[in-house]
Amino acid sequence: MGYNVLLQFEAILEVENAFEWYEEQKEGLGDELLEEIEVCYEHLRISPERYSYINPLYRRIKTNRFPYILVYEIEGNDVIIISIRHIKRKPL
Repeated sequence: MGYNVLLQFEAILEVENAFEWYEEQKEGLGDELLEEIEVCYEHLRISPERYSYINPLYRRIKTNRFPYILVYEIEGNDVIIISIRHIKRKPL
């Protein structure tokens, strides 16, 4: 059984902003970030329960190369990504 991975609007905006920032740093780097995020999606499609809780409701998975975590919850057969956060920046 595979899970469906869904993104909330905020998570989509965060990915778009991160992509643009990395592309400004070096052409192609944004694509590399997207590839890493896609690897996380694949892991979540297979076994989202594998990753640790950050509170009683939400879990997280970290990208390997880039300092990002995907914060998500599991609802039935859906993995809902609520945020894709840079872990080295201070929150606003």
